Amino acid sequence: MFLGLTAAMLFAVNVYAGCGDCGGCANGGGCVADAGGATVVGGGYAGSDACAPAVSYQTQTVMRSQYVTETRMVPTTTYQRQTQTRMRSVTKQVARVESRSQEYTVNVPQTQTRTETYDVQVAVPYTEEETYTVQVPVTTEVEQSYEVSVPYTENVEQSYQVCVPYTEQVEQTYTVQVPVTETKTQTYTVNVPYTEQVEQTYTVQVPVQQTREESYQVCVPYTENVEQTYTVQVPVTSTQTQTYQVCVPYTETLTQTYSVQVPVTETKTQTYTVNVPYTEEVEQTYTVSVPVTEQVAQSYTVQVPYTEQVEQSYTVRVPVTETKTAYRTVSKCVPVTTMKTVTKDLGGYECQAVAAGGAYGDGAGVYAAGSGCGSSSACGGCASSCGSCAPCTSGCGSSACGGGCGSVAAAGAAAGSACAPAVTYRRVYVPNLVTEEVPVTSYQRQTEQVPYTYNVTSYTTQTQTRMVPVTKCRTETRERMVNVTKYQNETRTRTVTVQKTRPEERTREYTVTSYKTETRTREVPVQKTRLETRTREIPVTTMKTETRTRTVPVQKTRMETRTRTVPYTTMTTEERTRTVTVQKCRQEERTREYNVTSYKTETRTKSVPVTKTRIETRTRSIPVQKTRMETRTRMVPQTTMTTEERTRTVNKTRMETQQRTREVSYTVNVPETRTRTYNVTVYDTVTEEVPETYSVCVPVQTMKEVQVQVCKQVPTTVQVPVYGAGAAAGVSTGAGCTSCGGAAAVSYDAAPVVEAAPAAPVMQTGAGCTNCGQ
Repeated sequence: MFLGLTAAMLFAVNVYAGCGDCGGCANGGGCVADAGGATVVGGGYAGSDACAPAVSYQTQTVMRSQYVTETRMVPTTTYQRQTQTRMRSVTKQVARVESRSQEYTVNVPQTQTRTETYDVQVAVPYTEEETYTVQVPVTTEVEQSYEVSVPYTENVEQSYQVCVPYTEQVEQTYTVQVPVTETKTQTYTVNVPYTEQVEQTYTVQVPVQQTREESYQVCVPYTENVEQTYTVQVPVTSTQTQTYQVCVPYTETLTQTYSVQVPVTETKTQTYTVNVPYTEEVEQTYTVSVPVTEQVAQSYTVQVPYTEQVEQSYTVRVPVTETKTAYRTVSKCVPVTTMKTVTKDLGGYECQAVAAGGAYGDGAGVYAAGSGCGSSSACGGCASSCGSCAPCTSGCGSSACGGGCGSVAAAGAAAGSACAPAVTYRRVYVPNLVTEEVPVTSYQRQTEQVPYTYNVTSYTTQTQTRMVPVTKCRTETRERMVNVTKYQNETRTRTVTVQKTRPEERTREYTVTSYKTETRTREVPVQKTRLETRTREIPVTTMKTETRTRTVPVQKTRMETRTRTVPYTTMTTEERTRTVTVQKCRQEERTREYNVTSYKTETRTKSVPVTKTRIETRTRSIPVQKTRMETRTRMVPQTTMTTEERTRTVNKTRMETQQRTREVSYTVNVPETRTRTYNVTVYDTVTEEVPETYSVCVPVQTMKEVQVQVCKQVPTTVQVPVYGAGAAAGVSTGAGCTSCGGAAAVSYDAAPVVEAAPAAPVMQTGAGCTNCGQ
């Protein structure tokens, strides 16, 4: 009974702890009880009553995990280059000659005759009466009235004024500006530049040349001679006899009838009318205006000048000198020290490892999975679940969670060793930028306002009065004799030549050409052809396939490791001192003399001749030219044209159409189908299997020794609690308490609580369950 209850409690505790076949704890908790707590089996609390269990301790051997370094053989894959042979299909063209038949059409010329009707334009002369109109000139004398503008002169009395000049001496007062020069002394300030030598400290980056030894790999090319078989198409020329047909031209002479238009010339007489011009002398009367000059008295007006004294106001500008104060801008160069940010590169070259493949990342992932050891307090440094080790252990050959939590780390190390790629090293320049504050001295130009005095001459306006002579004019009338030209009309006679015409009839002969049709014959050569059969020799080329062998150089490379000395430059910072020339300026006061001109007003007197005029009225007689209109009559010859109708006989020719026939020879091409044989070279595609040599990289599996840390189980002696018979009262259904002798039914609400030992080192990290003996 006691052994049954104990087994049931241990089984319940193991089921709660999650112990499995692996001998570890799946969830990281204790197998029997939590540290320092109490395990409630059915509910209630284990007190000191009669049903309390009896706890005793016994010594038991358990297995603990411990890391041990072992040497393992890990498979490593390398690649070797091998030369292999394979069969490759090669296509080539094989020539053969075929004879083919071809039908073609030839146009055979044939001569035929046809009757052709054509139209001819024949000229037929005829005579026709024609009425025409003639303009006959008729000249008559016609009386014509016209108006003439007759000039005449009249004398008109006219009064006019004349300005008669005379001179007077007048005394005049005037003002003169007399210049007065004074010498004054002025003090002014001058900025005198000077130069100072200032010592300045600056930083210089001095390059230092150094060398280092460096290993590098070179692909060295070399040439191998490989024997290669190839196929060549060799042309073979032969001669064949071919029959062909030729159209041979020949000439025949045929008689042809044709029509010719023969010209026939006739002379005819024609009567025509001509207007013959003739000249007549006619007496003509005309009027002439004859000029006549006369002396006529004429009055005119003259403007006579004279001078008067008039009072005039004028403005005078009087100079006034004032002393004013102003400010001028003076510039100075002032040194200013500022801080400037300078960035320096103090970096250098470092060696960095570069992985050639991507397998290192998988190994890193395994180490990452195993790096979580120590996060769980219950298992003592393993991952929380054995299943997280499965991705790498499946590829590296370890069990999933065998051997406790230490096997996870062992599997991760094995995976990293088997999948590790080749690591190469390269020199990489790592920059190190350092920012510093450096003092920089610059010169700024500053300005200030300095007062100085200067003289200003201004002018004030004053109004004064003076007598000014003014010249005026008065009008005077005077008389003078003027020549006046008049015109008198005179009638004169002259003889005028008049052009006239009279009609005359004349006779002329003209030539008329007509055409007469004549039929003639002529010999015409006609070009014809006949077919002839001829033979010729034709060269025919066929291709013959030959297999040849040649040695082909193949370019290959091999890797060689060489060493070279590489120079590199490092920068060393040095502080140096230099003398800098600084431009400065100092103020000096200087004195200068300058001339000031002022003006003094003086009044002076002078005698001025003044010309004056007085107006006189005079009288003169002026001839005025006028005209009057007169009406006169004259006889004017007038020519009019009279229309007359006359009749004349005109010879005309009309063209009439006549139809005629003629025999015309023509050539017709008759198509004829013939057959001929010709040779054609045909190329057949033939596929052959040719051996080919190629290079292959073959993987080779080798074993490599690797140092691996392995987690192994080590036996350890621990104290295990053993519960008495009283513990079965809380978990057995229907069992009575042994101490009280009762057989009452046990409820889970009143079940006792089993307390754990004060120090329970039994189920530590990696320990096996108490009932499985691992």
